[in-house]
Amino acid sequence: MKRIAISILAIITAAFVASPAAAADPDAAGKGKSTPSVAIRLSGKPADGPMGIGVFLGQPSGITFEMDLSPATWVDIKAAWDFSEGKGGYSLLLQGNFEYAFPGTLVVETESFTPFVGAGAIVNVYDGGASFGARVPAGVSYRFRNVPFELFIEAGLDIYLLPGFGIGGSGGLGGRYRF
Repeated sequence: MKRIAISILAIITAAFVASPAAAADPDAAGKGKSTPSVAIRLSGKPADGPMGIGVFLGQPSGITFEMDLSPATWVDIKAAWDFSEGKGGYSLLLQGNFEYAFPGTLVVETESFTPFVGAGAIVNVYDGGASFGARVPAGVSYRFRNVPFELFIEAGLDIYLLPGFGIGGSGGLGGRYRF
């Protein structure tokens, strides 16, 4: 189990380190040079980048990583733990989802809340074995305009297929730092 947790942390760290957005230097145009840059603005336009990392509090609780594929689609990965499962009282859950968003459909005054729905996979490793299945998450996300932070609430239907059929649920509140 330690190997799984270390592997997940290594993947997330590698994605974080390898993710700086590369932007072409206007002075280097035509010279075949590009300069990597990362910009975070704390005022004016949105400060969020195409990725986010943070915490998910609920059932289960853990860490979350998200990568935007477009303004209306993203991939969400969670590595979480659950101390109420298994014979010894522990469980490690891995969730991976492709989510489709509906930006601009839920606007309160000038603030835009983005509903989303998706499909994904779930792996549950516990002290008595492992189970695999599919999940259908849905929720609402809010990205702050002037700080690189996102809040979201999510509920999911978990359908376990192996080693036996079972239906469960998950959900909670999360926050991510956007970069």
